[in-house]
Amino acid sequence: MDSREPRARLRPRTGERLGIVGRAVRFGCEGESGELWALPRAMESVAKRLATLGAKGLGGFDAGWGDDDEGAFVVRRAVSQTVASLPKGERLEGTLALANVRDVARALEAAERAGIFPGAIGPASIALAGAGRAWVLADGWVRALVGDAPVSGGASSHPARGGGASKWTPPAQASGAPWDNAANRYVLGLVAYRLIAGDHPFSGLGLRGALEGSAPPPFEDAIAGALRPGVQSFVLSLLDPEASQRPSSAGEIAQRCDELLRGDRPSSSPIVSVYGAQKSAAQRIAKPNRAQVPIGGARRLWAWAPVAGGLGVLVATLLASGAESKPAARENVVSDRRPLAVTNAESCAPCHARQVAEWSRSVMAHSVKSPLFGALESLVEEQVGRDAQCPNGAGILRRAGSGDVCRDERSGIAVTGSGGEHWCVNCHAAGDNLGGAMPAWSAVSTSGASRKPLRDLLSPQAMEGISCAVCHQTIGPAHEGGRYQGNASWTSFTTGAVFRMRPEDARGVRGIANSGYLLEPSAFLRTSLGSGNLGDPIVHAAMPSSAKSYLASSEFCGACHDVRLFGTDALGVRDRAEPFKRLRNAYSEWRSWADAEKVAGRRAATCQDCHMSLYPGVCVRDGEGKSGAREGCPSGFHFEARAPGELPRAPASTSSHELRPASVHYFTSVDVPLADEFPAAWASDPNLDSLGLPRGLENRREQLLRHTFRFALGRAVRSAGRVQIPLEIENVGAGHRVPAGFSQEREIWVELTVTDARGQTVYEVGRLDSDEADLKDKTFARIRTDDSNVDRRGRPLGVFGANVLDGPDVPRWDPNPILGGTTFRGRGLVNMQNGFLRCVRCIGTIDAEGRCQPGPGQGITRADRFEDGDYDADTGECRSNLTGRNAFFETYFPVGALDADRGIAKAPDAIIDTRSAPPGAVLRYTYDLEASGRPGPLRVSARLRFRPFPPFLLRAFAAYESRKAAEGLRPSGAQLEARMLRKNRPIDLADATTLVEER
Repeated sequence: MDSREPRARLRPRTGERLGIVGRAVRFGCEGESGELWALPRAMESVAKRLATLGAKGLGGFDAGWGDDDEGAFVVRRAVSQTVASLPKGERLEGTLALANVRDVARALEAAERAGIFPGAIGPASIALAGAGRAWVLADGWVRALVGDAPVSGGASSHPARGGGASKWTPPAQASGAPWDNAANRYVLGLVAYRLIAGDHPFSGLGLRGALEGSAPPPFEDAIAGALRPGVQSFVLSLLDPEASQRPSSAGEIAQRCDELLRGDRPSSSPIVSVYGAQKSAAQRIAKPNRAQVPIGGARRLWAWAPVAGGLGVLVATLLASGAESKPAARENVVSDRRPLAVTNAESCAPCHARQVAEWSRSVMAHSVKSPLFGALESLVEEQVGRDAQCPNGAGILRRAGSGDVCRDERSGIAVTGSGGEHWCVNCHAAGDNLGGAMPAWSAVSTSGASRKPLRDLLSPQAMEGISCAVCHQTIGPAHEGGRYQGNASWTSFTTGAVFRMRPEDARGVRGIANSGYLLEPSAFLRTSLGSGNLGDPIVHAAMPSSAKSYLASSEFCGACHDVRLFGTDALGVRDRAEPFKRLRNAYSEWRSWADAEKVAGRRAATCQDCHMSLYPGVCVRDGEGKSGAREGCPSGFHFEARAPGELPRAPASTSSHELRPASVHYFTSVDVPLADEFPAAWASDPNLDSLGLPRGLENRREQLLRHTFRFALGRAVRSAGRVQIPLEIENVGAGHRVPAGFSQEREIWVELTVTDARGQTVYEVGRLDSDEADLKDKTFARIRTDDSNVDRRGRPLGVFGANVLDGPDVPRWDPNPILGGTTFRGRGLVNMQNGFLRCVRCIGTIDAEGRCQPGPGQGITRADRFEDGDYDADTGECRSNLTGRNAFFETYFPVGALDADRGIAKAPDAIIDTRSAPPGAVLRYTYDLEASGRPGPLRVSARLRFRPFPPFLLRAFAAYESRKAAEGLRPSGAQLEARMLRKNRPIDLADATTLVEER
């Protein structure tokens, strides 16, 4: 138990008055989450008692107390979620559930030791502050203490007398027994079961069945198999039909939870399950045989009597022999605490439950589980460099083995691994570098074991993605000459030349891009226990100050959020003289913005300031006369802005009561992970966490994106049968261009509709026919995803190539936004999505301006006037009969062919990064439209919309994966499936309307 005195503090600034409870007046707190309860000075001892037990999880008054000229006061935590408010069916990971149960047990233990009864508990009276740090509201006891309503000093009448029993009523209390501390311990068992299984143990039986005192069913096999040894039997023991076999105190429950969380053996007071050794077989069979009909699967098969299989044989044997099992010998075992042996979510959760719970719902935890990432990585390895001599694909971004590699037929240099060994793995599954399980790519072996998708090859630790282990065992940037450098270079398989991809190294900023972090487990893991004093954690070491500084820097994020691809960018080399392609450029964009902010005398927010803080805001409870825009907040709450870098105050661990600035680990993303491991409830959860942040990713994403842009319609002018409609878009919320990340596949577009006085449409652009429909700037007549069409060298042609036609919303802006710029005039789709370019030759006709026009029989598709040009990966030269930007053709897949019939699958030859919105720059688009004969006024409605991925991209990868699964190349099934498109919904970021009068 925590024996420390409750924390004294200054009175916080009060917000709106929330009501009166007895002699206490409740106020909201400004600048922090919680309630201030103001008490008369004579009740100082009551305030301190509330704070004392609040620190032990009873009542929630653990945010400090004090007395001043205004009287006594105590601060209570805000309730953001209770067990009752968890979405139906949502389960907590086993150790997180156990941490919650332990905290409630500690609260009940405090009540038992103090000789008080906190009132009958249930799901609605157990608050969840994140995962772990759960506490008991004990509203009845709190009200009595502040003079509002009496409660019994010992037991209490059961709820049945006040309105009927519920399925959360213990059997004895349902029969009329008074509700006491033992009843609360039984309810804690029901809650433990519900947290782990996602359901009440007796659901499906009706109220009568739940109250009959039956033995609980075991967990479903899949759930039980994921639990630590001993957890299932412990939870079932809390619900033993015989009260004498349950734990005799809340302290026993808390102690056993701690042992299970540490992986210890049972202590000297073992808790035995309903199936445990303290019951004889005769005792177990003496009750009436209650072999029930299964309800909802195997979990509903009950264990009262020997109904089947081995258990029946065992009991019959015991009865026939007269044997009776005896209580297990009690071995006195001192619960030992051991240093952390491995860093993973399971081992970190008992102490850092909030952080692990937030991270679990983040895209970081699913970086390697991403179906699109997995499918793209497989496509690259299987198709790039493939020919008759290399029929399984070159594995250009996997590790090369000693001899089983693909080689360039002219140079003899290995293609396998030449783009950067484990280039994808090193950032998406960085934990593999802590104990590599990934085999080298086997290019020609018939077994194909090493050519499986990453999810079938990586270790469980590596499958945690950007995990606790990765971030908290990083000590600094990688550097040239070190034993680990990440993917600092690529090798030309035509000349053998090696090209560096980190020009920042020469400026003293090391480790930028392509997994430029340096892991060192020995700096975090320790062989002996620490003191537990400040700066000396018990089970792991404190990281060096240099490592902490690096972890808090944008340069740490830059190690993976600048992504540089092998091959020289055919356009970028002219401007930057860089021998690589900038696939993702978030850090470099931030660096440019941050330097400009410094010149202007302003401090630039770091990546962590925006993505690991309360920015852009929190949800605050509405008060009298105080409300605001919902913006992703649940009913009764409104959005309140928070600045970048503004951190909540929270305990660093579940064993700490000190509130300190705490980093938020949601890493809110702009896309909802498509992986099945990310439950729908994690996206749509309407509840708030203890910090006032939406638990559901969709609401957090909405808040982030809605505070990224300023979006407005200017003063439209109608004259001479035409209408000019100016539109402004400004990136005001990000320190990098938007979209960022995989910006070539992020859609941010304008939907604009103009109607006349009769309501008839004058002009429309950007409207979707459905959430899964493609934008209409182009039409995909055909996309090839099979690799059966090969040339004479055995190279598949047309793979991930598309026959593309102009759509009704084809952009006709001057100048072309691909050239950059901020002011445009014309019509068509406004889409800030970046893109890919391919070096081409004209096989049509070249006009006076040097542009390729369709020749006879051409012009049906965009590509039919072109053929592949000669691109030199070493120099970036595009040898073509066209010049400048006319020599490049836009394609729409990160790896693909020229069209559905021609060209090999390869990376783009150049990358478009100029259509996205830079920070602080106003982009002005003026629509110039025909409107003659249309009665006014004209009404203009515009929406700025976002969608994570174009549907055509996901459909193509789903088709490819389906083919490869049918060929037996996907042991765990297709990585991406068409059904996953449902998670790819568009969202609205802003809207604007205006009326246009005739001038």
